[in-house]
Amino acid sequence: MKEKIRFNFRRLYASYPRSAVVATSYDGERKTAMSLVWHTPLSFDPPIYSISVAPKRFSHDVILRALTFAVHFFPYERAELVERIGSVSGRDVDKFEEFPLPHLMSPLENPIIEGAYLVLDCEYLDHRLIGDHTLIWGEIKRVYYDPDFVEMAEDGGMDLKVVRPTLYMGRGKYATVDLSSVKKLRD
Repeated sequence: MKEKIRFNFRRLYASYPRSAVVATSYDGERKTAMSLVWHTPLSFDPPIYSISVAPKRFSHDVILRALTFAVHFFPYERAELVERIGSVSGRDVDKFEEFPLPHLMSPLENPIIEGAYLVLDCEYLDHRLIGDHTLIWGEIKRVYYDPDFVEMAEDGGMDLKVVRPTLYMGRGKYATVDLSSVKKLRD
């Protein structure tokens, strides 16, 4: 292996692919939608999910005013939509009108966009500035899913059926998994 001490972390796409998602929120005045790849679960009980958002992003302040957010997982066939949502700022464009983004409003007042195979509807718990991004986390209050892609298990769990997730490779490139490569290594 070679060692590199000086590097541009903004362009360290060798650590990708990462699952690309869309986060939405509504602060009572503006609905927002943003694409992001820095997101992760933090806890099973209670179910807590987090997103990492740069403070300069329009959606950052909307989420912190709304104190709610939803995280949408789209199949690879919708990668162009994920890219379009991330290619313009909500300061300049109302994405819900421009694209358009058919949606319903959750009881938490989060826009739930049609076409996602899974949506986590989260109520804000806290946030912390970490470097140049804010880690925002919330408790998942409800889950929306498309039964064509997600199967409900008897124990209340959910399993993916045949779905090709949207993976971001960096620099506007997207990929997905080769379903023939899926291995089941345990029950």
